[in-house]
This record gives sequence, structure tokens and C-alpha cells, in this order.
Amino acid sequence: MSHFGNVPAESIVDAVEKHVAKMDDGELASLLVDAVATMPDAARSALVSAIFDAFRDRGESSEDAAEGANASLADLESGDVRAVAALLNYARQNTGVLKEAMTLFAEEHTAQIDALPRSFVDAIAQRL
Repeated sequence: MSHFGNVPAESIVDAVEKHVAKMDDGELASLLVDAVATMPDAARSALVSAIFDAFRDRGESSEDAAEGANASLADLESGDVRAVAALLNYARQNTGVLKEAMTLFAEEHTAQIDALPRSFVDAIAQRL
């Protein structure tokens, strides 16, 4: 979490939540799809986990989300770049899922925030 120094996790989560609230779902998905190939494995895995959590909060299982994305659950869980991009595109079609997922990502995987796209991280830092 080097980019954010000693900023409390709650402040980071709040900044992420406020930032994504103003973003279009498609814009957020495109930003993440473009960056997924360069994300470290741990960040990609955390992103998948957060997206699955957001879908589960809406009553859709991880298996259902994988099927909706036309990707195998095993590929998603292993962080396969194409599968994760497909999941992001599926999530884009479900209004609010990616916004919720990004808030969950910030809550549950705060140490991975720096692995998100630079423009996203910079926008979060400006809110702090």
C-alpha cells in the first residue's frame, strides 16, 4: 500500500466508493479490462474474488457468474487474463456490480489497491 502511506483503510474505502459512484459502469469495466493483463496475480485474484462477492450479494453464485461470462470457474480462480476480462465484461452488463466490487476490493484487499490502473489509483489518492 505504498502509494497511500499511513492512510487508514476506512479512508481508502470511502475514497474508492465515492470515486466509483461517479463513474459509468462501462468506463470502469474498460479501465479494468485494459489493465488486467499487467496486474500482479494476487491483485487479479483479489479482483475476481471481489466481483464474485458482489454477484453473491445479488444472489448469483460464483458458478453462475462464471457461466454468464462464458469462462470456466477454474480459469477465473487461477486468474487467467482472458477469463478475468470476460468476467469484467459480464459484470459491466449488470448495473452496479463493478462499483460494488471495487468497494469490496478496497475493503477486503486494501494492500492490492496500488495494483489497479494508475489513473484509478491517482484519482483515489486525490480524494484523500
